[in-house]
Order: sequence, then structure tokens, then C-alpha cells
Amino acid sequence: MVKLILIRHAESVANSNMIIQGQKIDEPLSELGEIQAKKTAKIFNKKDIVAIISSDLKRALHTANEISKVLHKNIKIDKRLRERNHNNEENEVFILRCKSFLEDIKNYTGTVIAVAHGGTNKTILAISTGDRIEGAKIFNTTKQYNACINILSYKKKWVIQSINDVSHLDILEITKQKNG
Repeated sequence: MVKLILIRHAESVANSNMIIQGQKIDEPLSELGEIQAKKTAKIFNKKDIVAIISSDLKRALHTANEISKVLHKNIKIDKRLRERNHNNEENEVFILRCKSFLEDIKNYTGTVIAVAHGGTNKTILAISTGDRIEGAKIFNTTKQYNACINILSYKKKWVIQSINDVSHLDILEITKQKNG
């Protein structure tokens, strides 16, 4: 069995300014994002993690680096975890990229952490349902706050255990996102 802990990157400078980034804008974490990344990393200090995988974009990689420091594990970069490139990437290509990543995760045994982006996470969650209608519902209604945690497990089929969990953050660290 494999468990996938799918994390959205902590707040970036662009997020703090309400700028949608995609792949074109690659900002580092904001001051708040630094705090969120450290708090997210702390919850994994006792977990048995077999791999940390991250998008290569700065905001995700910086979040993954905080987790890597706590777990003393190297990070595997996977460009399939990048946010959709709205200018150059068809929606179908993006979906296939996310689906390919999810298929490869099935080859692991144990718990894998993946740090990605809001749209990527929502797409992976939608694909994991195995149902087009249920997947569309999840994609269209699911929020992905900065530094949120989603948990999926796979044993013959994917099961979503939690979505958009921010219980590890203080209320002030998530209020801005809810109001923004």
C-alpha cells in the first residue's frame, strides 16, 4: 500500500499580492510562507516517509526543502508536479501529466510526500476518484490553501482520506487566504 501526502506550497510573494503564478511567475516564499513551510515540516518529524518529491518551481521546492531538513531526506524533482502553463499547455496535456505522476506513485510502498501547486493538487485529487463526474465535482469545489495537506492512499484503488487540511497552521496564517 502507498500513502500520498500531497501538499500545496506555502505562500509565495506573488500569492501575498494576489497574483496568479502558473509557471511564468516563479516567486520565492513570502515571510508568512516561510513560517507556513516550517510548521508544515514539523508535523512530519516522526513520520516514516519513503520519498519527498517536489515541483521544480521555487515556491514548491522551498516548501519541500523545509520538510527535507526535518526528515533528512533528499528531494526528487518532478516537473510533472508543476502548475499548469496556461499559455502553452492544453488542459488535456496537463491532465495526462498529472495522471502519469499518480500512476507512478503506485510503484512505491510506504508514505510519499509530494509538494506541488493548487491546480495540480486539485487535478490529482480529481483523477484519483476514477470517475469523471466525481472528479469534476472535486476539482470545481475543492479549495487548496497555501501549505494545505491532502492525503490519499492506494490499495487496488485510490481513496481520498483528507483534503485541504490546514489544522497545523494558526488561524491568522490561513485567514488571509480565506478572505483573499
